[in-house]
Amino acid sequence: MYKIDFHGDDYAISINNSKRMIELIDSGRLNSISIIANMGCFDECMKLLLDKWDSFENKPLVSVHINLIDGYQISQTDSEVIQDNSWGNLFLRSFFPFFEKKAYKKALSAEISAQIMRVYDSIKDLKDDNGQPVSLRLDSHVHTHMIPLVFDAMTDALESTDMSKKVTYIRNSCEPVRVFFETPGIKGTFSYVNLIKNLILNILGKRVLRYCRSHNIDTGKLWGLMLSGDMDRERIDILLPKMSKYAKENDQYLEVLCHPGIVLENEKRPEYGKDDLNCFFSKNRDAEYDMIMNHTDIY
Repeated sequence: MYKIDFHGDDYAISINNSKRMIELIDSGRLNSISIIANMGCFDECMKLLLDKWDSFENKPLVSVHINLIDGYQISQTDSEVIQDNSWGNLFLRSFFPFFEKKAYKKALSAEISAQIMRVYDSIKDLKDDNGQPVSLRLDSHVHTHMIPLVFDAMTDALESTDMSKKVTYIRNSCEPVRVFFETPGIKGTFSYVNLIKNLILNILGKRVLRYCRSHNIDTGKLWGLMLSGDMDRERIDILLPKMSKYAKENDQYLEVLCHPGIVLENEKRPEYGKDDLNCFFSKNRDAEYDMIMNHTDIY
């Protein structure tokens, strides 16, 4: 199914961040959002969204942005437990031969379940543009759900909560790579570290694709890895015609991933991990906001 979806990650990491994303939805520039469930401002941010929902001319699609990196561990009775993790750590635990995976996967599954249900309970009464209940979609902070151990924990969570029948879309964090090398003015402007990450995610994505196909769940391609955290308008406008052509020719749903909200310095919270203390406050988020608000329209 061909569609270009301009998507904003990280709703509910701060009030200001969330207000900026609501502004973009209200302007008809943001098609979908991902909600983080385990930050201290979650309830306030959800109230902002729910209060505005009926006034949106185009209701956004909504995903649970599973966060196993930082934020509060809401599956714990003690809600003050803060997670401290990394993509690399989770990846290595998937393959380390002497690691007790069963117990760890169970703990991950419990946390994923808690985050999914917290978002679902907040949105279950909302209606989409067709007057139908808003569908449930899944993705994750820094794409951790692509890691085999985490993906298995996520699917276990869906089965244990009976949410597998309600999920309509799971992000497959795989990006068309050739376009970046074939487009004049783009080659050499991206990090080759991101290229390596992209190639790894494309390998891991085969498992995600098989699961989605076997469970009749929608997925698609992602655009936002090679330029991760720096989806500026100039390069997006250069690439958009070719990305759109790729999606049309392959009848693909293409999710244009960005982070258009920004956290203010006075909103700094103890649950932000060391990596997020940089990216949540990055001025690149202003550039991504500008891109979403002013990009050249191609659908």
